[in-house]
Amino acid sequence: MKNFKILILLILLSTLLFSQGHIDNPFLWKVTKNKQEFYLFGTMHLQVPELQILPKSLVEVIKRSDVVYTEIPMDISTQLHASRLVMRGDSRKLKEIIPNKIYKEIVWYLYKINPKLSITLFDKMKIWGVSSSLSSLKTQLKYPNLRAIDKVIYDYAKSKRKKVLGIETIAEQLGIMDKFTQQEQIIALEQSLMQLNEKRDYINELKGFYLKGNGPKLMNFIESMMFQIPKYKRLEEKFMTLLLYQRNLIMAKRIDSLIKNGSHKNYLFAFGVMHFLGKKSVNEYLKSYGYSVVRASNVKQHGLF
Repeated sequence: MKNFKILILLILLSTLLFSQGHIDNPFLWKVTKNKQEFYLFGTMHLQVPELQILPKSLVEVIKRSDVVYTEIPMDISTQLHASRLVMRGDSRKLKEIIPNKIYKEIVWYLYKINPKLSITLFDKMKIWGVSSSLSSLKTQLKYPNLRAIDKVIYDYAKSKRKKVLGIETIAEQLGIMDKFTQQEQIIALEQSLMQLNEKRDYINELKGFYLKGNGPKLMNFIESMMFQIPKYKRLEEKFMTLLLYQRNLIMAKRIDSLIKNGSHKNYLFAFGVMHFLGKKSVNEYLKSYGYSVVRASNVKQHGLF
């Protein structure tokens, strides 16, 4: 009887997990061409409670899928490889390669978060790695045991015995960051610190638009944060070209190739939501290849789900 009660409790918890998600309107698209169909899902790379619960519609898509692709493989070996790629190969300390003013700003920012944090944690990191780490540090300290939704998808798909792969390798993804010069990385670090020290909670605002599934407001918010300061405009243009537009084209081409050669398997592609929004997005490229791309909120009324 005791074991039976435990089983019932687990079933109830599982039901709650996948039926009462906090994502009100998922960034989920159904893509079709002739008799072929597959799904796209836009993620947000944040480790927060609201993104631990998969939307019911996404759970159903995963169950029906044969293969699930995230941006990169989410296994331990990939994580270990990533930790190596973010490190520099020289013997210098961070203080020796960035301006003293920026170095002191990092020290002060860390102290404000937690007086016990030491900048020596970043001594061997590449400058872009420092920027990335600082941007997500508060969230990681607040929720150290939570996963980004990409990892939640990966783990759930694995639990359902689905094949899970990455559309790109970690070397491809992080290798893009090495295309920025040291000076460009320093400017980006300076910009990150400027935003982190503002009272406005950019991450929370961004998360709000994502949870509501509001693509236009999400895009407007991103654009309002960029191209506003002349000093950063050229770097931001390079950032968008390398990290978004060029990758979108590569992703779309790889998806198209997989669909053409996939023996009619059911696919789900789950990437950062910005890859699916706006001009030069994966969605736009797929449309140019002859695919129909329909948002899930419109799928039922069109009889496609």
